[in-house]
Amino acid sequence: MFVETGILINALLLGVMISFIVVTSPTVFKTLDEEHSKKFLRFIFPRLFNFCFLISTLMFLFFALAEFSFGMVVAIAISISFLINTYFLTPRINKMRDLMLTGHVGSEKQFKNLHFASVLLYLASMISIVSIFVFYYTR
Repeated sequence: MFVETGILINALLLGVMISFIVVTSPTVFKTLDEEHSKKFLRFIFPRLFNFCFLISTLMFLFFALAEFSFGMVVAIAISISFLINTYFLTPRINKMRDLMLTGHVGSEKQFKNLHFASVLLYLASMISIVSIFVFYYTR
């Protein structure tokens, strides 16, 4: 029962992440001007990452109760990736974006690199979520 609940939570996490990519992000850029999209994104990203951290931690707990080692390892890695995105990358991305807008030399490259790292971490988490399904259903 615990492992099935963990798998369900895994699916929930994937759904949250996909809905952000498919629904929220495109809508923001199509409907809000630059000033309002900046405010919205700076508000939503830390909350999205923290929410996903909570879901992935809950997933880890259910996998731990089920003694599903692969799921535990992947879930804790996903949880850590959301903490890195929330507390390390996002503040630096915002700072570089602000410096970039004021014409600070070198900030655009740093912004792009940090943003790329954040996106890569997010996509790696999605791939990791899928790997849990593959591992569970093919064992």
